[in-house]
Amino acid sequence: MKTLKTVQLKSVGFALGTLLLVSCSSGSEEVAAGDLVKPQIDVNIDYKSFLSQQDLIWDRIPNKWTVAPYTGNGNVGFLFYQAENEAKNVISIHTGRHDYYDHRLPYKGEEMLWIYRGRLPLGHFNLTSKGDIEDVDLRLGLYDAELTGEITTTLGSYKIKGITHSDEDVIYFETDAANGESIVISWHPDEPYPPVKGFFDRGRGPKSAGWDRMRNAPMPMPEKVSLFKEDDMNFSFQPLYQHRGETTVGWEVVGKESGKQYLSASIHHSFPEKNSHEKVKANLLTARKMLKENTFFDTHQAWWHSYYPQSFLTIGEPEKEAFYWIQMYKLASASRGDGPILDLMGPWYNDTFWPMVWGDLNVQLIYWTHLTANRMELGESLVNNIDKYHDNLTGNVPKHWSDSAAVGALFPQDMKSTNGGKVPDMLAWLLHDYWLHYTYLGDKKKLRDGLFPILRKTGNSYLNYLKDNALVSDDGTIHIKHSWSPEYKPGRGQDINFTIGLLRWTFETLIELDETNNINDPLVAQWKHVLDNLVPFQVDENGLRIGKDIPFDKPHRHYSHLLPIYPLAQLNVDNEEDAKLARTSVDHWLKVTMDPSSKAQKAMKVTGYTATGASSIYATLGDGEQAYKYLDFFINHKNVSPTTMYAEVKTQPVIESPLSYATSVHDMLLQSWGGKVRVFPAIPQHWEDLAFHQLRTQGAFLVTAKKTEGETQFVELQSLVGTPLVINPDIANPTIYIDGKLADTTLVRQDENGFFHIELAKGERVLFMSPHISQKDLFISSQDIEKSQQNLFGLSEKTKRLPSHTYYYGEK
Repeated sequence: MKTLKTVQLKSVGFALGTLLLVSCSSGSEEVAAGDLVKPQIDVNIDYKSFLSQQDLIWDRIPNKWTVAPYTGNGNVGFLFYQAENEAKNVISIHTGRHDYYDHRLPYKGEEMLWIYRGRLPLGHFNLTSKGDIEDVDLRLGLYDAELTGEITTTLGSYKIKGITHSDEDVIYFETDAANGESIVISWHPDEPYPPVKGFFDRGRGPKSAGWDRMRNAPMPMPEKVSLFKEDDMNFSFQPLYQHRGETTVGWEVVGKESGKQYLSASIHHSFPEKNSHEKVKANLLTARKMLKENTFFDTHQAWWHSYYPQSFLTIGEPEKEAFYWIQMYKLASASRGDGPILDLMGPWYNDTFWPMVWGDLNVQLIYWTHLTANRMELGESLVNNIDKYHDNLTGNVPKHWSDSAAVGALFPQDMKSTNGGKVPDMLAWLLHDYWLHYTYLGDKKKLRDGLFPILRKTGNSYLNYLKDNALVSDDGTIHIKHSWSPEYKPGRGQDINFTIGLLRWTFETLIELDETNNINDPLVAQWKHVLDNLVPFQVDENGLRIGKDIPFDKPHRHYSHLLPIYPLAQLNVDNEEDAKLARTSVDHWLKVTMDPSSKAQKAMKVTGYTATGASSIYATLGDGEQAYKYLDFFINHKNVSPTTMYAEVKTQPVIESPLSYATSVHDMLLQSWGGKVRVFPAIPQHWEDLAFHQLRTQGAFLVTAKKTEGETQFVELQSLVGTPLVINPDIANPTIYIDGKLADTTLVRQDENGFFHIELAKGERVLFMSPHISQKDLFISSQDIEKSQQNLFGLSEKTKRLPSHTYYYGEK
């Protein structure tokens, strides 16, 4: 325990509210911070106006998924674009269902996940006009989550309006034709052919014995789709092979093709149930009723209007700010708590070689974004599905590994993916996300009753691995005989840092949960023995290595070997020695990976999450300039599309990279690792005017803060569960208010490193104020954005500034 010193405080009253402070203080004498009674913070955000400045705009015809408008509700969604091989008078609503996965059984004992258990294509609705499409004027409005606009043809024009309903699995799309135009809406189902098998058929994909077994595996197809009508509704029913799963699309078109009409469509996938038709019909009947009662759009908008104010931030740089808010829209469109695990595509399908959940980095990055953003419901899909498929995880290990669990590096939604007798690193990393989710919620019961049992089984897998592959030095050091640092080549060998970090975190967390909850687990002694004797992280003059015999000396997009720095925080950068090691490691990683003048030959084309990982690691080190450098690098990476989507090799969806951009922004504004809250820990010098409201930290604090002209004005925290607070508020000699009560030496102490220690009860609030501000400074608002800096994304004249505009659209 560090020595603490007392802080002299004034006894003041405090009550947080939302008053219009400018009008309250107008014409009165300014009151200094230390003399205030009941200081109140005004949070005044007009979200409709603010978000309209971030809306995506199209004045070019979108011609592929990477430049298309997109809507979704976590389960279903659509992309709107004119496919490059489509007729000029056709533009399409490309539908997707997030959980539309194949469910084929193994072949000759092999799971063949890539071809037997992946995502499947669904189909699209065509809008066919009389005239060829010449121009579009489209707007994806974030506030209402609604696509609107007008399409001009050689004959006339038609207006459009489209949403994916926030609460119902219903897509609504309206056309309003004029000047002699008319629009025919038609459904075109896709064959449920596994996309990876399609790559093999075209002679693509890796070549090796394992890949060739999949390439040559049988692919019997199910019955063809059946189309039929019922109660004035249209249905498209697609059973999967051996009827292991089924998908129904249902729709109706109401109105006039030559005037106003609307499509309402619903999609459901079911397995093992066989009720997709019943679900879809019920959804369409619900939509009918809601449309008749004029509640359809109101309920949709109500969800979104309550979603956005869960937190707020402004950083004073329009491009970076707009990109952030589009991620908040995208995340809520792609994930919901009661939905599937967010894979690489979400509800927006595109032909891909990666048609499932990737657990060696991708899914972990996705489930960091909601945490600090205080959008916790969106992250429940991961923890809920881990709970749901707990038993499947225990089936992914050898039979002689009793009471153990693991998962492979890639897996379908039910998490059946055999890991064999290998270390359970991928599950351990997923469970770190589980731990983060409930640590940000401050839910100790869920950590005990939900995390502990499955983490214990993961720990047993590590113990079983160490038993089956015993490698202990004469001095008692426990080594890890053989594991993998994801994607590094060669990345397999002894004492891999990726494994050391995750194994160490697993046992440290088990011990902490055991002690906190008085579980007295009989395995505690074994966990402690492993930790006391485990081989240390492998280090050389360039920092963290890949492993014992593997230096980091080749370009590598993953930062797997740096997990002990971020996000595991096992290197404590508050410590000078650890900070030096961390800095050396990240500098070397990026030099080898990105610098063509380095000794490494053929430096790789850095990927999106390379840049966001670099940004977050530098933010952890407190280096705001480097953190910002890689944020900017990311937005200007050609693979980051003008709509903020992301693809590898131009066509393969990889959704986590842009979402992790938002995480990097969070890490620059607020950090809470190691039991300490750090406010504005990594701000670049030119970010002078910043504010955020209700960002969340570990320990379940909601934080509101403001910086003006480079100086932090105030920081306010509410404790949601009563976790002890340790905080650096980035204010020298702050005036401190605690719930209107005396803040004396028994309530607030400061250690020699400048961190304040405060015991807060559940619901209590603490306000740190600069001694140089007054009542009128206590407000949070959005910043004005010049017209030229509004609506910077979509596919328009403004997006020509981005390399991705040319890369994806072809226009220079």
